[in-house]
Formats: sequence, C-alpha cells, structure tokens
Amino acid sequence: MKLSDLRPWAFLLLADSAILWLLQGTLGALLPGGLPGLWLEGALRLGSLWWLLQLGGLLGLVGTLLPPFCLVTPLFVSLRGLVPGALSAPPLRVASGPWSWLLLGYGAAGLGWAVWAVLSPPGAQENKQGQENNKALMWRLLKLSRPDVPFLTAAFLFLVLAVLGETLIPHYSGRVIDILGSNFDPDAFTSAIFFMSLFSIVSSLSAGCRGSFFLLAMSRVNLRIRELLFSSLLRQDLGFFQETKTGELNSRLNSDTTLMSNWLSLNANILLRSLVKVVGLYSFMLSLSPRLTLLSLLDLPLTIAAEKVYNVRRQAVLLEIQDAVAKAGHVVREAVGGLKTVRSFGAEEQEVCRYKEALERCRQLWWRRDLERALYLLIRRSLYLGVQVLMLNCGLQQILSGDLTRGGLLSFVLYQEDVGRYVQTLVYICGNMVSSVGAAEKVFHYLDRKPNLPPPGTLAPPTLQGLVEFQDVSFAYPNRPDQPVLKGLTFTLHPGQMTALVGPNGSGKSTVAALLQNLYQPTSGKLLLDGEPISHYEHYYLHQQVTVVGQEPVLFSGSVRDNIAYGLKSCSDEQVMVAAQAAKADEFIKEMEHGLYTDVGEKGGQLAVGQKQCLAIARALVREPRILILDEATSALDVQCEQALQDWKSRGDRTVLVIAHRLQTIQRADQILVLKQGELQQQAQLREGQDLYSHLVQQHLKD
Repeated sequence: MKLSDLRPWAFLLLADSAILWLLQGTLGALLPGGLPGLWLEGALRLGSLWWLLQLGGLLGLVGTLLPPFCLVTPLFVSLRGLVPGALSAPPLRVASGPWSWLLLGYGAAGLGWAVWAVLSPPGAQENKQGQENNKALMWRLLKLSRPDVPFLTAAFLFLVLAVLGETLIPHYSGRVIDILGSNFDPDAFTSAIFFMSLFSIVSSLSAGCRGSFFLLAMSRVNLRIRELLFSSLLRQDLGFFQETKTGELNSRLNSDTTLMSNWLSLNANILLRSLVKVVGLYSFMLSLSPRLTLLSLLDLPLTIAAEKVYNVRRQAVLLEIQDAVAKAGHVVREAVGGLKTVRSFGAEEQEVCRYKEALERCRQLWWRRDLERALYLLIRRSLYLGVQVLMLNCGLQQILSGDLTRGGLLSFVLYQEDVGRYVQTLVYICGNMVSSVGAAEKVFHYLDRKPNLPPPGTLAPPTLQGLVEFQDVSFAYPNRPDQPVLKGLTFTLHPGQMTALVGPNGSGKSTVAALLQNLYQPTSGKLLLDGEPISHYEHYYLHQQVTVVGQEPVLFSGSVRDNIAYGLKSCSDEQVMVAAQAAKADEFIKEMEHGLYTDVGEKGGQLAVGQKQCLAIARALVREPRILILDEATSALDVQCEQALQDWKSRGDRTVLVIAHRLQTIQRADQILVLKQGELQQQAQLREGQDLYSHLVQQHLKD
C-alpha cells in the first residue's frame, strides 16, 4: 500500500484523538449525563471530523466510515438498554472511558465498513456517476409532471387522510380489547366501534380518490412524454434512422414511455404513502412503548444491506430486459414487414428460429429477475419473523411488569406489522425509483439529441423560378463517411426542361434526389435553388415547391383523400380531384365504394401497384410544385397515365428531374446526365463510348 493511501486514515485517527482530548476537559463537562450525553458526544465527533476532513480534501476517501466510526458506541449502549437490568450504572462517554472501549468502537466501525464494502458490487465506486445521473433523470421526470401539480396535490391530500384513518383503526382496536378485558363500559365500547367504522369509511373513500388522481396524472404524463418523443424523432436527420433500428424506437415509444409515466403515479404514490404511514405509525408506537419501538428497528440495517445488493443487480437486469425485448420486437416487425420476401425465399423457419432465440434470451432474463427477487423476499421475511419473536417476548415482560396493557400490546403488534411492511416498501421503492428511472435515460437521450442538420431556413419567396444548380457537390452518408457516394457533381436543372438522370444501380441517382429534397446536406460544394442554398428555405415552403414520386411510393392507412392531401394544412375536395384527374387516378377512384373516402389499407395494401403510383403522383401534383422529381416513378404506370404526366410537365416552366431506365421516358428529356460511381460523365466521353448509357445519349443527340 502506498503512503499516500494511509494519509487520510492517519489524519482521521489524529483528528479524533484531538477531539476526544478536548471532550475530556471543560467542553465534556458541559454535556449531560447518561444516553443523551453519549449521543451528543457522538454527534459532536461526527460533525467535527466531517468538517476537518472536508477542509483537508479527504472526505471523499473516508466519508462513508464516519457515521459508524462516531455513532457505533451510543448505538450499542442504546440497544443494550433493551435488556432489562443491563444498565446498572450510567454509561460512560468515549472521551472519559478506557482505551479498550475506544479500540472496541474502532474495531466495530471498521468491521461494519468492511461488510458494507463486501456487499457493494464490483465497480460500485465507478457507478457513483451513474447514480448521480439517475437523480438528474428523476428531477427531469418531476419537471415533466409540472402541469399536473394540481392533481398531484389533491392526490397527496387524500393520501394523508387515508393514512390517518388507517393509522387510527389499530388504536381503537386496542381500546376495544382493554374495554372487554376490564369492567365493561357500553358507552366507551360503542364510541370505539363508531370511530373505527367512521375512520374505515373515510380512509377507504380517501384511498379511492387518491388512486384516481394519481392515475389521471399518470395518463396525462404518458401522453405528454409520447408526444414529445414522437415529435423529436420526426425531426431527426435520416442518418439517425439508418443507425437506429425501428424495433428499438418502437420499444422506447411504447414500453419505456409507459414505465416513465408509471414512475411518478405508481412509485411516487407508494413512496409518499409509505413515508406518511411510517411517520404516523412510529409516532403511535413511541407513545405506547419506546423500548418495543427501538427493538422493532433491529432488522433495518440488515434490510437496507440486502436492498443495496438487490437494487444494483435489479437495475442491471432491467436494462438487459429492455434491450432483449426491443430486439425481439425488431425481429417481428422485420419479418412481418417483409413477409412477401420471407415467403418468396422460403425463410419462414429461419425467422421462427430468430424469434425463438430472442424469446429465449428474454425468458432467461425474466427467470433471473424473478429468482433474485424471490431470494430477496425470503431474506426480508426471515428478518421480519425474527424481530417479531423478540418483540413479543419483550412485550410479555412489559405486561407482567405493568408497563403495558394487553390492548396496548395488540395495538403495538398491529402497528409493528404495518410499519415493518411500510419500512421495507419505503426502502425498496427508494431504490426502485432510482433503478426504474433507467428506462427514461434512452428516452431523454432521444429527446436531447440534436439532429445533424443546419439551422432551419426562413426563405419563402412569393415566386420561385425553379433553377437548380449543383456546384462541385460531393456527398457521403453519415454512417459511412469514408465512402463517398457523389464526387464533384456540377450541373444545372433549368425551368421548363426535363432532365433525365441515368446510370447503373448504386451510382448515386437517388442520392441526388435526396439532396434536392434537403434530406441530407452536401459534404462539400453547393446546392443552390434560385441562387440560394437550398437549406436556407423554410421547411414547409420547400416541400411544397419540391416534390418527389418514388419507384415504391409510401401510402399511409386512411382514405384516398387523406393520402393525396397528405401534409397540406388545407386542401378542398375539388383540388384533390383535379390532381387525381391530372394523374389519371380519377377513373379507378370513382369505381371505389366510397370514392375519395375509401380506405386504402395499411401501406396502401388494398390498391394495385400502378394505382398506388398514380395516387403518389396526384399527391405531388396537388401541391403545384415548381420542381418535380420522378425517381423511377413511371415504371409501374400504363401508357395513358404516363402520357397524362407528360401533358402536365408540358404546362408551364416547371423543372423536372426524371430518374429512369426506360428508353421511351429518356427520349423525351431535354438533357441526359449519366452517373457512374458517383461521378458525372462528360459529353465527350458519352459520344465516343460503347456502353448502354453512351448509346442512349448518342441516340438522343441524333433525335
């Protein structure tokens, strides 16, 4: 051991020796005698040593030892006083006692500290930062509940009334026993029964109101957290969704938000109820028998030690369960979402095995959680029964000596049974509130996450030409920064012209469309719209002026009208039908049972592929955009629908970017751009090339 490690311990012993020397003189003479003087001496030692160690910067090293170091002697003497006749003489103070008494106190304190250190899990010191983080999360949860303060206040008032009524019932039960055991007084008996019934009714009604207000607060908090989380997720950059699995996000949005809302309404409810109960019950117990009350506290240190070990292990297994449940949910969503692919490859058994493995991991963690809880409850129950036997033996001696009545012992036993349960609940719930708040950590992580996006734009000009300029634009996806997708693109999309962007798969065509929608930001270079960076435009305005129709359009559950007018704050049925007519979707819409208000099913499952494509085109056209992006959008259209789209493009000076492979579509373009491995091919290369895309350009130039 290094000498620097011994310095705080040597300082502690020297400082304590100096304080004890001072307490032997005039200062010690001012202290009262007996147990009060012994406890006051211990408190003076504790306060003085705490101040000196903090002044010397050594408190963090030996601070946990100070309470047992200074208070073990008065605690021992107080517990010894429970044994009748044990204190034949007033207890000596540590300062004036023999050195053996002082060394015995040092040894007991060191032994207690060593046991506590053994009970602490490995890395407990490193977990202090995590505990502080959990406390910060608890305060954030309380702040989220600020709008519900009136409901929580009402719940607390009803809680106090319920606890008061429940606490008085055992008192009157003891009075009834005393009345029946002595000269029977009918009036006193009737009065006791009446008040027992009254307090039972009041406590029951108050408990019901308390639960109602806490549940109301829980539902409000749950809705508030879900709304905040969903809003935060929708504002994240697309790179975040590439790195985070959908199943995990769904787990956070459903199960974790529920745990967070339960934390206040259930845990805080139990905590406050147990705290008020403990204070009230101990007040009545002290009034009946201080000795029995002190004896009932014997199991507290052991209960707290068991709780210390259990809480740390429980927090760890809860975090593992959350991750395991999220992974199992991801397997289900992935398999169900791609059911056609699963069946086409005959991979049903493989998906079942994946889900079975995920469930087996969940089962193992649930079994471990339940086993540890069962062992913890067994230890707690054994301690309770042991103290119960000692207390009844001591109570019998007090009845024989005339210090306690039979009714008083009955009341005390009822109180002790309640207070033991509530003290254990209080100790358990304090740790549980800290451990359960771990569910909030990832939710708050998503709430606090700042999307990797530029500041929101503000430009919203009344007119937009639609001139798009790519100036030496390069791009790499955030999760693959070392693999550039686009390399130095420079080209212009002119209003009134249709540009065809062609190239092999993986050449970056859809990435160009994504940049034009401001879904990603260029790694280098500039992307300008009418001479301004595209990120400077206001979000809602930009996506009204720039719309896209993809190869696999995404439809949402709801009506045909809901999908066409999706994202628009106000859109009449007439505008919807005009857009549907322009996309040649009006014919099959009229044939539907409810027309515009026909439900399309989940992801548009009630429609054919071409019908979904037509609705997606109508959704784009209803906005009257200045820039239209067709990403393989004509692959599923019939000739009539594609001709209607060409007619729309011919009206006005709109800018159209078509990503396609069909020769018929490309031939109508005003210019053809060819992408290969993220680079734009020069016209000179294409005129002399012999590949498919060079032939397309050469044919286009001939026409």
